[in-house]
Amino acid sequence: MSLFKVRQWWSNEKSLSEVCDEGTQNGKCIKVDRFNSHSDSDCVIVGQGSLMKIYKPNSENDNSHSILESQLNDVVLQIETGKFVADSSDRQILILHPKSYAIYILERRTGQIDVGEQNVLSPMISHLFTRRAFSTTCGPFGYSKRDLICIQALDGTLSFFDQDTFLFMCVFNDILIPGPVHFISNSDQFIICKSTWIMEIYSYQQLGELSELSARPNRKNINIPQWIYNAGEEIISIQVIRTSSSFSSIVAVGERHLYCFQDNGLMKFMIRFDYMPICFHAYLIGWYYEPNSRLLIMVASDDLKLNIYEGTSLLWSCDLTHRPISIARCYLNALPGGIVTLSTNGIINVSFLGTEPDLNANGKPMNDFVEPDQIQDELDAVENSLQKVLDARKEFDDEDTESDQIINFKVEIGSTNDDPISNYPPNNIEILQTCSMVVILSCNNPKSIQSIQITYDCASPIGCSDTTLCFENVNGTEIIETQIYLSSDADISDCGINIVVSVVDIKGKIKIISKRVSLPLKLYCVPVENVLENNIKLNFKTNRPCLDLSEIFSDFTEEDLTRYITDKNNLTFKYRTSNNTVTVKSNDLYAIEANDFSIMCPIFEYFLNNLKKYYIRTGVTDFKINFNLDGELIKLILHTFLKSIENHAKERIKMKSLENDLNILQRQFTLVQKRLLVQYGSLPPGNCDGLEFLMNDTHERIKTVAYGIMQSKRYVFSAGNIVRRIGSIIIYILKEKLNDEFKVKLVEEMLSLNTLNNQFQEWEENVAQGLSYILNKVFKKTEKDKEKLTPVTDQDILSQTNLKKFLKQMRIVFEKLLTDCQDSNEVKSNIVRTEEFVEVI
Repeated sequence: MSLFKVRQWWSNEKSLSEVCDEGTQNGKCIKVDRFNSHSDSDCVIVGQGSLMKIYKPNSENDNSHSILESQLNDVVLQIETGKFVADSSDRQILILHPKSYAIYILERRTGQIDVGEQNVLSPMISHLFTRRAFSTTCGPFGYSKRDLICIQALDGTLSFFDQDTFLFMCVFNDILIPGPVHFISNSDQFIICKSTWIMEIYSYQQLGELSELSARPNRKNINIPQWIYNAGEEIISIQVIRTSSSFSSIVAVGERHLYCFQDNGLMKFMIRFDYMPICFHAYLIGWYYEPNSRLLIMVASDDLKLNIYEGTSLLWSCDLTHRPISIARCYLNALPGGIVTLSTNGIINVSFLGTEPDLNANGKPMNDFVEPDQIQDELDAVENSLQKVLDARKEFDDEDTESDQIINFKVEIGSTNDDPISNYPPNNIEILQTCSMVVILSCNNPKSIQSIQITYDCASPIGCSDTTLCFENVNGTEIIETQIYLSSDADISDCGINIVVSVVDIKGKIKIISKRVSLPLKLYCVPVENVLENNIKLNFKTNRPCLDLSEIFSDFTEEDLTRYITDKNNLTFKYRTSNNTVTVKSNDLYAIEANDFSIMCPIFEYFLNNLKKYYIRTGVTDFKINFNLDGELIKLILHTFLKSIENHAKERIKMKSLENDLNILQRQFTLVQKRLLVQYGSLPPGNCDGLEFLMNDTHERIKTVAYGIMQSKRYVFSAGNIVRRIGSIIIYILKEKLNDEFKVKLVEEMLSLNTLNNQFQEWEENVAQGLSYILNKVFKKTEKDKEKLTPVTDQDILSQTNLKKFLKQMRIVFEKLLTDCQDSNEVKSNIVRTEEFVEVI
């Protein structure tokens, strides 16, 4: 960051409209020049779209700085000034449009009686042409007494005009993309930047002869420039400035370099930038015929800095207030040597270079004398404003309490469809099961509502036929039916849907109402024959006698469950998306069994929620759940959870590696295309076989890597589902067993398990921040332990060292929490410390 900043002297920002079309301007749409009708100060001419404005900045705020605005018939591509008409003493304004150009003169007419002075833009010449224009350059071509016009078309063709008369046209076969073209009046030459990254200089006489040769049949064009220079990069802009009585200087800026030549081809100096230049302006201090005149160059960079060079020496560097697309100098009545910049949104700033650093731009001078009465009046005005805000806030709170009843909604889930329709989802996914969900919205006063938006949030493989619905005109009651479908996309991690209703009332206030709906078990599970042996068992008991399983799994009829329930205490379910099964038992205590700990989550969540709902319906208020946790089970849960996190991190590392490969291949593909463009455009064309083979091979590798990224995203999503399912069971156990609600809330917010369904969420990076806080503040580790567990800051969290520390932190936190959940007698008899089983990458 530079210590100095440009000091703003004038800006047109306040006079601009609030709506501004960015991108309608370019660096050639502004011109600073002086006219005989306004000889006391420079005028700034700017075009925005088809609107042209002329400003005459001054230091008096009372006067209008805009002296003229004119709506033209077409878009302004470039603005130039010069003496294009021989019988006029004042300079004229040339406006270049896509398929025409027009010449105007700025006249200043004195007012009569009480009418002030008027500025009139009088049209003088207008001419149409056939090829679409890209840029123009003007000057006394062929040492003419007036300025002629050269227009470069989009195909690189140069067309020459004298007033409204067409002179000749030059066609270059090696120009595919037009570049900067500039006229050197001192030597009557043109400098042309071609798409081959070569600057070529031709005399005006050569271009005239080239046009005659191209018009003759069966005549080969012999095109030998005066001198050339191979820049090896794209030239952004060129400026020619006369620096001596005998020669001019050519200043060209490329992507990373600045070049300065004499007009005879001798290079004076070259500067390599450590930044990306955007625009530049060269100017002379003193007169060109003076021996002590100095050539200075202002360069604006992409990091909002202005650098001023003399030769290869950097004289000054300061910060700009905005990103410019054009920069120039102006000589105003009250500010000689101002800096004019144009931004992409049409703001023009006239600034100057300060000689002292502005360390406190917002502070007022301490030596200003202020009346005490004035200070008291300001304080009274502030107090009145604050009181109005407080009154409005109180009124808002009163209205907000009334707006709680502005809308009510309830949700009803229909029965599952045994013969699902396959046209609900957008991507032709095979549908396993569907059911309907009806949302009923009711409001007492429909006129008080502007619009309502309903959003359905669910995790794959559960999906909705409509994700977002909007209603502008709301009746008293709205009934919205949505189809919920289950696809064979992934394992189930969340068996509920979050419904968010956003209401905008007539005053513009937004009220958000959310509700979570549990889906019927029949949508994603089906009862099957009992599985007798399972590797993992989770037991828990309640302070009430165990219920019959048919009373808990009420989504299924007794006929559905009769042939699968043995002795009314065992029931096995199979997921529709996979062949995994979960067994539920109800004897002296409840038990959930499976071969994998992660697949228990949907049945586990559904079973406990229905168990609580049953006792709420029966009026039991002291219902409690007690999980039987022993040391071996805690070790198994913790090992499974850490292993799932490690697998998720591994898949993310693979996906990042593929994304880096794709980024490298994309840059390689672009570079090969550029080289091919140069080879195609050279005369004669070069051998392109090697580059074409490399481009085709790179394209095939890009397709392979892109397919690998798509596969890797599915693997990351699947691994994230496993982490979410295991983490949900752990959080549920902590809520029931741990008495410290604050710790449980912190751990739940730290994990943020619902973000794992978002493929763009960097889960490990977010969890690491909250994990360090919990470990150091809540569990209060010693300074030695903090130092051991602190991640390496210059490495990514997925690096080998940081991932190992991350898993160790997770093990310490959850080992402590789960051990606190263990029964006291069990802890005394068997103190368990979980080993770090996970494999570190």
